[in-house]
Amino acid sequence: MSTESDTAANDGAAGDDLRDLIAQAEDMLHSLTGQSGEAAQRLRERVEATVKSARARLSSIETDARQLTDQAAATADQYVRGNPWAAVAIAAAAGVVIGALLSRRS
Repeated sequence: MSTESDTAANDGAAGDDLRDLIAQAEDMLHSLTGQSGEAAQRLRERVEATVKSARARLSSIETDARQLTDQAAATADQYVRGNPWAAVAIAAAAGVVIGALLSRRS
């Protein structure tokens, strides 16, 4: 069962993979500069198509991540407005836990 946070984490990893793929493909394109012949031209076209596809997918992932972030912020805002004292209690508890963890480190 996948959750939105799992999806966001997977999209983040996929985004990193796509960035690496784009960088490698661009390096390959640069290495093909100056190469002539039909085979080199076909390879150049395939690499360019791969880069274009990867950039489109990366853009889609970034848009999805932005939408998930906006949705999470709106949900948190709605909860805090509907339950202000619960939000204060949660924040105070988180502060106590973080303070206790930091005091143990010292």
